Amino acid sequence: MVPVKSHFGSTMLHRFSKAVLLFVFSAAFVVTTRPADDPATQLKRNFESAKSALSAGDLSEAERHYNQVIALGLRQLANLSLSESSFDQAARELDQAMKFAPSDPDVAVDAAVAWFRAGDVKKARQLAQTVAADYPRHARAQNVLGRIDLYRGDFDAAVRDLQASVALEADFESSYFLGIAYLKAKRLADAQQWFKHLQETMGDSAALHVLFGRAYNIAHFPEPAVVEFRKAVQLDPKYPNAHALLGYSILEFRGEEAYPQARGEFERELKLRPDDYYSLFLLGICTVALRDFPAAEAALLHAKRLHPEESSAYLYLGETYSETKRFQLAVEALENYVRLLHNPEEAPRDVSRAYFLLGQNLRRLGRLAEAQGALAKSQHSREANFRYDVQHIFDEPAAPADGDSHTSDRIAGLLESGSQDQKKSAEAMALRGVKENPAVQQTRAPQQAVVEPKEAKQYRTFASEILASSYNDLGVMRAKASNFKEASEFLKQAAAWKPDLPGLDRNWGLAAYRAELYSDAVPPLGRQLAAHPDDRLVRQLLGMSYFLTDNFVKTAEVLQPFVNAPPDDAGLLLAWGTALVRTRSPEQATRIFRLLIEQNANNPTVHFFLGQAYAQEKDYSNALSEFKTALQIDARLPEAHYFMGLVHLRQSDFESAAAEFRSELEIRPGDPVTSYHLGYTLLMQGHADQAAALLREVVQAKPDYEMARFELGRALLQQGDAAGAIESLEAAKKLSPDRDATYFQLSQAYRRVGRLDEAQQALEAYQKLIETNRLKKRESLEADKP
Repeated sequence: MVPVKSHFGSTMLHRFSKAVLLFVFSAAFVVTTRPADDPATQLKRNFESAKSALSAGDLSEAERHYNQVIALGLRQLANLSLSESSFDQAARELDQAMKFAPSDPDVAVDAAVAWFRAGDVKKARQLAQTVAADYPRHARAQNVLGRIDLYRGDFDAAVRDLQASVALEADFESSYFLGIAYLKAKRLADAQQWFKHLQETMGDSAALHVLFGRAYNIAHFPEPAVVEFRKAVQLDPKYPNAHALLGYSILEFRGEEAYPQARGEFERELKLRPDDYYSLFLLGICTVALRDFPAAEAALLHAKRLHPEESSAYLYLGETYSETKRFQLAVEALENYVRLLHNPEEAPRDVSRAYFLLGQNLRRLGRLAEAQGALAKSQHSREANFRYDVQHIFDEPAAPADGDSHTSDRIAGLLESGSQDQKKSAEAMALRGVKENPAVQQTRAPQQAVVEPKEAKQYRTFASEILASSYNDLGVMRAKASNFKEASEFLKQAAAWKPDLPGLDRNWGLAAYRAELYSDAVPPLGRQLAAHPDDRLVRQLLGMSYFLTDNFVKTAEVLQPFVNAPPDDAGLLLAWGTALVRTRSPEQATRIFRLLIEQNANNPTVHFFLGQAYAQEKDYSNALSEFKTALQIDARLPEAHYFMGLVHLRQSDFESAAAEFRSELEIRPGDPVTSYHLGYTLLMQGHADQAAALLREVVQAKPDYEMARFELGRALLQQGDAAGAIESLEAAKKLSPDRDATYFQLSQAYRRVGRLDEAQQALEAYQKLIETNRLKKRESLEADKP
């Protein structure tokens, strides 16, 4: 596999210990697939094997190879995603890979690592535990499980896991993490003995001693850390970071008395790497403490130029300017510090000192009100610091083993979050792994190969096309076996990898349609028809898919080119005619239904929709005839009596309309639309009491039925129940504020209860709406469902 990019030195941190420790621990972990060939060759070879088996008709062997191709391709792309820090994407890719290689423990361990990097520690641990349980001799599963337990702070479990990993396969990473786990579990003697064993096994090197020193540092054992870093610089005075790490460890171990010695180490590091931010920053701290302000200013300004977004350098610049009586510069630097500090609660001593210095300098500039505010914030931070000390009173102190604290207040402020930062350092190393392996990397400045963006993009394109073709072929195989739902899912995955794969949209659309996944079928069929407008089958299926998803406008639009030569397909013609009825194109609908009746005279649904088409054309005689024919064929055909009732209402035959609505309610009891129209009919016949009772049931069943509430208000007003009418009419007004007739009825109701001002307002609103909505006259009858 192509190694991932190193993140060494890329994370800008805010605290002293974080600045050093996380910086040196931020190596990236690579998912290892250990292929015999390069990735492209291996993927292509598997794909060609699958194609050959498919061509030979050996479907079982073809599917086996396609599964291997997809699992391998996804695993390779997940590795690329990890190299790009796209951890969530890598985890999703490996989850998919596991579906095609369910019995491959290596894929599952890769997925555990990816989810670990993505931050889902629980899922990562479950995956690693499952592999370790099913494959007790899987060393890498034990390694990952140990790292996860180390990250979680379960150090005893981490020791057990990593001991198991080392016993199976004594690789350096597992061995090194075992040493860290010993240290975090407070087993110092075991760790020292284990590191001695590693040194004897691997040979002496600066790289190895730096790693040992890092382990002691993150476990908060500064004295042995100093010993290890001294050995490193003795073996190789130019080893990267060794002097900086030694300087930091000396400060943590000996405190303020070690400033001159630590300064020397930081200066030696900067001779090797003049633009190293952390060495510059640490040198600045030392020289401020040693009151060498010119040297401090030079180092801190250099650090600020490298990373102006970092807050800590501004604090010590502020102190430098304050000590050298450059008060305005001090104020600017300290204001930048407090502005850029992201987590002030983690550094209460520094925050308190920053505000105190800011207050003092503001006072010297005569800005007394601002000075008072800054000093108040300093006091608040001191109180927060006291609470912090109480909470951490039993934490392991950042002090030498002899118990004699050599730490000044300044150093205490820098190291106050040391325990937390070192915990984060251990977590960072457990999360990302170890880059340096002294057994194989003996160069002075070990560098990790990186994936260049252009190369990564090219390989992703190559692998994506193979994945798309593999998913497509599996989908076609499933479709030929009439397993259309699985076929559709495979083809959907193919589209995710290469949407423009030739033939894919047609395959996917056909499979989704046959699987009755009509919403899924519409997009690929639509794209296919746009590219191939003469494809009659695709046009028919797209039209039917729109119809079956209740998009009647698009159904009529897609099928319109068939108008001069309709397909000989009764189901399609019925859908087309129905869509034309629903979109109020009765003339075309009549033509389609007449054609259908010639072929399907005994189909009640055809007569039903033809009746609707006639009704829309106001040919009520033929409409009633078709509805009656439909009911003769099927006496309980839903909605036939309802539409006959509507036709009778259009003809003002209220008695016949009421009879039809009652017949419909015998077939569909409680239907609110039919009940509303029966209530309206009764009201038109003068039966206000019956209408009100029925309309109450309608609004109870469908509270948002605005027209039912309006007619109920009218019925109650006719009964003399003005208060009840107002309640119903006001509800109707809320549902449809632009309905002019509602305001007229409200004006009458308000007047009856003596609310004359409101009556006048309602009447004026009615008159205004009449003027603005001349073309929106109210019709109490609505043929369409609300």
